[in-house]
Amino acid sequence: MSEKDSRDSFYFLNAYQDGITPGQKITIQHNVSYNDWRAAPHLAPLVKLTDAEINQRKEASITLEKELYAKLKQIASEWDEQAAHTMLLERALEYVHTPEVEHTANEWKERENGVWEISNRTYKMRYKISYADATDIYLVSWGIIYNAPKQPNSKYANYWGDSIYVARQDKKKYPSMEAAQNYIQGRFDLYSHLFRELSPPIPNECKRMFSINGHLAPGYTLAPPDKSEPSKQTVDDLLACLDDVDMAEPPVKPPEKSREEQSKSVAKGKHIPTR
Repeated sequence: MSEKDSRDSFYFLNAYQDGITPGQKITIQHNVSYNDWRAAPHLAPLVKLTDAEINQRKEASITLEKELYAKLKQIASEWDEQAAHTMLLERALEYVHTPEVEHTANEWKERENGVWEISNRTYKMRYKISYADATDIYLVSWGIIYNAPKQPNSKYANYWGDSIYVARQDKKKYPSMEAAQNYIQGRFDLYSHLFRELSPPIPNECKRMFSINGHLAPGYTLAPPDKSEPSKQTVDDLLACLDDVDMAEPPVKPPEKSREEQSKSVAKGKHIPTR
């Protein structure tokens, strides 16, 4: 442990852990230890006192110590408030320095390795169709994610645990390019409403994802709450009123034909969704 001599020289002072990180932390930790190499001149007059006199001086010294400690605590509490203000200003700077998200302005663009993308300030859809020689099939992978702004701490860009995916499918198999394109066209048709505005409203449950330090990023708005969605209490009350007959499952109906089976008109040669 590093030590240094105090001015009075009859003790060593260790204060090397003192420090400040503005807006985060202060450390004041002092330790004193006895220096018997130089203490004799200071100790000599004290050992001539009685036990009671030494104890009296000791208690008085402890009282002064505690008073000084109380002053330090008061100053520390003043630092608490000032440091919090510094921290708030730092977070404000992080907010205004957050870069705009990259997007294609709702236009399909080809990326690397045969990936196609359409995106805006809120959503991003990508897909890729690849051919597998060994099995003579076409593999389709696609996904839609929230195109959220980058968080100040890039190591924890999604520290809330929210899923960034709206929907996705990986390596879905099709016998032909036309069938694969039909599938992608159907997926895009299903989600095309997400790509009509440059900055679509954000679902309320994704507010934190689009917020910087707790404040919604500039240029974004929240979607109005879905009033048609009943509350959990309402659902529970309704279920409590149902009897066993009401709760019985209806007869199973034959499955309807899928959208891909119904769709017969897809422009040939198109490699990207058109709508």
